[in-house]
Amino acid sequence: MTVGDPAESKNFKLLGHDPSAAWGGGSLVEVHKGFAYVGAVGASFYNGPEGVTIHDVSDPTKPKKVAEVNAPPGIHNHKLRVVGDDLLYVNCERLNSPEGQGARAGIQIFDIGDPANPKEVGFYDMPGNGPHRFGVDNERQLAFAPNEAEGWRDRVSWTLDISDPLKPEVLSLWGLPEQNLSLNLPYEKPDVWERVTTCHGPAVIRGDRMYCGFWGGGMGIADCSDLSNVKHISHLCWAPPFVGMTHTVWPVDEQPYLVVTDEGQGSANHRDSQFMWIIDIREETNPIPVATFMPDRENFFDRGKRYGAHNILEYKPGQNPWPGIIFLTYFNAGLRAVDVSDPFFPKEVGHFVPEMNFGEPCCQSNDIGMDDEGRLYLIDRNGAGMHILEYTG
Repeated sequence: MTVGDPAESKNFKLLGHDPSAAWGGGSLVEVHKGFAYVGAVGASFYNGPEGVTIHDVSDPTKPKKVAEVNAPPGIHNHKLRVVGDDLLYVNCERLNSPEGQGARAGIQIFDIGDPANPKEVGFYDMPGNGPHRFGVDNERQLAFAPNEAEGWRDRVSWTLDISDPLKPEVLSLWGLPEQNLSLNLPYEKPDVWERVTTCHGPAVIRGDRMYCGFWGGGMGIADCSDLSNVKHISHLCWAPPFVGMTHTVWPVDEQPYLVVTDEGQGSANHRDSQFMWIIDIREETNPIPVATFMPDRENFFDRGKRYGAHNILEYKPGQNPWPGIIFLTYFNAGLRAVDVSDPFFPKEVGHFVPEMNFGEPCCQSNDIGMDDEGRLYLIDRNGAGMHILEYTG
């Protein structure tokens, strides 16, 4: 095999590595009770199976795959969330294929009481092509799913009551005003997918406010003091002149600031777009960008495949074990640790770029998770699988 770029590391210690995670090409990871659950990116920019792999990580230096769950025909199973103590939600998003056209869209529900033998125990049907990057707030017993809905244009954010996790119930829908067909606002569909206003998700709640990314529509803020009637407050869109593809919108601890990522594009890299923003929301009806962050372009821009932001480690607001630190996946620039304690001057304080000795010239760090001990789980979508890390900064 061709050996690609060697591992590059500052303030991270590599504990373990499992290249079999998601058959090499992973999307989202959740770690629960000593097991890591990894959704596969499948046929989306990777030549791998669709489904989920499960790994015993009780000894993080010796991770071991214990189970595989293959996706139903025509279905993309790349996003997943642990619900309570023994359930796993997995998205069923239709693939753009003949099999996908007739596939069942929604959320599969698995019993993971025995992680090595997951059993499907329920299914929540959803319209259209099914949910994309959904989220779960176990403390509030809520799920947030980006999905199509009657009366709305493209995907909007569904808030679901999962107090009975086998029978989710819709509490409310939230989208940007231009998505609400009842408002009859002028609308012209963009020529490119990167600028289509569609919920990417997941939404997140801090206090009585909800935040979410809407792809080509930018970011939105809503009043969720009444979860049955989420009310739009404001939104901010920077495409054009920037490319778009707003992915993640997340509060910075308890500060009046948000971290926002624009996902690096799959077909072209941009020297001046698709990075991480810091947004000032001290006046929430008028959110303002105050800073940006990207790794060294000269080092990574031409390294291969995607150079751009993707996702961050999603802490519950106020529960960050490293206050002021954001862990950001940046595709071929690996994982970056960014100090945003001064939100006007974000500063890199660590990085980890995996060694590529799996026949590919560069990594594509896609997502990041954390276990109860504070260990980090970095997922690659380009053949490198899962790296288990300790942040030492």
